[in-house]
Amino acid sequence: MIIAVVLAKGESRRLAQKNLQEINGTPLFVHAVRYAAQAKLVDRIIVSTDSDEIASLARNETDPRILVVMRGPELCGDASNEAVMYHAMEAAQAVGVQNVRHIACLQPDCPGSDVPLDDALRYAMEKDTDLLLSVHPDGLLNGSFRIYGPRYLRDGRTTVAHTLQDGALNIHTREDLAFAAHRMSPFREEVRAGWRAIGHGHPAFLVAEAACNHECDLERAKYMILMAASYGADAVKFQTYKADRLVTRDVTPYWAGPWRTQRDYYRNLDRFGEEEYGILFDYARARGVIAFSTAFDTGSADMLNGLGAPLFKIASCDLPDTRLIRHVAAFGKPVILSTGGASFEEIDRALFTCFDAGNHQAILLACTLEYPAVSGHENIRRIRTLLERYHHVPVGLSDHAPPDKHMVLPAAAVAMGACVIEKHFTLSRSGTGSTHGFACEPPEFLLMANNIRRTELAMGDGSMAPTEDEAATRDKIRRSIVAGRAIRAGETIESGMLEMKRPGSGLPGWRMGELIGKKAVRDIADEEALAMEMVS
Repeated sequence: MIIAVVLAKGESRRLAQKNLQEINGTPLFVHAVRYAAQAKLVDRIIVSTDSDEIASLARNETDPRILVVMRGPELCGDASNEAVMYHAMEAAQAVGVQNVRHIACLQPDCPGSDVPLDDALRYAMEKDTDLLLSVHPDGLLNGSFRIYGPRYLRDGRTTVAHTLQDGALNIHTREDLAFAAHRMSPFREEVRAGWRAIGHGHPAFLVAEAACNHECDLERAKYMILMAASYGADAVKFQTYKADRLVTRDVTPYWAGPWRTQRDYYRNLDRFGEEEYGILFDYARARGVIAFSTAFDTGSADMLNGLGAPLFKIASCDLPDTRLIRHVAAFGKPVILSTGGASFEEIDRALFTCFDAGNHQAILLACTLEYPAVSGHENIRRIRTLLERYHHVPVGLSDHAPPDKHMVLPAAAVAMGACVIEKHFTLSRSGTGSTHGFACEPPEFLLMANNIRRTELAMGDGSMAPTEDEAATRDKIRRSIVAGRAIRAGETIESGMLEMKRPGSGLPGWRMGELIGKKAVRDIADEEALAMEMVS
């Protein structure tokens, strides 16, 4: 008999009533119970608890295999999992559960296991292990499951132990809970902005970052949308702010130009309001592209949301502004977080703020916080770094590099895993302002888009199995073992008698050793392909 024991005490030190905390409306311990209930090899599911509330909720579950076992305070606190397990097993034996061969101990604070419990149990039985432990991809134990075998249950000793990798997260804090909830959300691999899916496995989402290069000329802004749509963009993004909310009175610019202060500069570019953005959003929809904007303050965010913006961008400069992030996340729409100049701690906090607001539609952009990014400073390997740390968050690139002749950098970023490319966009780099000078013009954007689409096509699916076309070519260009001269019946085959020649329809070269030293059973003609039945 195989039993699963869900360890579900009522209190915990770091996160109050942790096992009753909810993901997707379901308490953590119930996730563990239902994980066990999916296993066909499990005969009984024991919920070990000291909490009347947990006991009541467990009894409400419909699986007839569930047995609730109450434990005293001596088996809470610092009591070992083994002590709780043996207590649960004794209680089960008292109601007729006998001949227990394996016990799977499950901790509710590791929800969302990658490994079905049946698979883990089969592995433990195949390896004849006394103890099978789940470990996170970083190599640390994560407590998702701990499977005890017959020798351990009989003798209390471990002589053979194995581990299985499992991506479930240990939950100790509210932050851990939010990240675990994201990992179990339907947005762990992709998000949707309007009609467009964004994420790995979908074509890269190409954003023409128009910023305020329209210079508050509505017709110019519409023409930028038209050009972006015609030259390969999926979306056009603007920047929405009010100078007086953005920067204090006397801060000087950090770029060359005639402006005495940043506020003077931004006042020239903050004149679009609800009417203008409404026109631009409608114009973009009519041309098959998505229009959205970076909101630099909550008032601008509210205005954009009221106009139906399908997603939002938080600029690198505002990544520490958790109030703004929480406000935007509360709209329930995808949120792009740019990470230029940010530490892991700041990115963690920004993502937590999004997830804690109930919004799991987050996208991270690698970014170099230079305007423009100097050649050699682009560091697009940050894409891989973000993908490795944030396994279930789509990652892209906000590219501040000046356009190069061949527009190769964004395609390289896509090859590294970027699923969003944001590239500054202008009708002409001769424009006056802080972003015209390093933005790409429409023909350059088209070259970038074509490079990216060609790269995506070339990347394939990574499968190592030969394609149908490869198989046909392979037989023509590979070589087979043939006689290097005529071989008489009865001759002993030596290495010097054999050669490798096309086509590859005969014996492959790695089988030559099987022929050497054997006798020919018939005459073999010069250049005749050898077969095993020709020798003995």
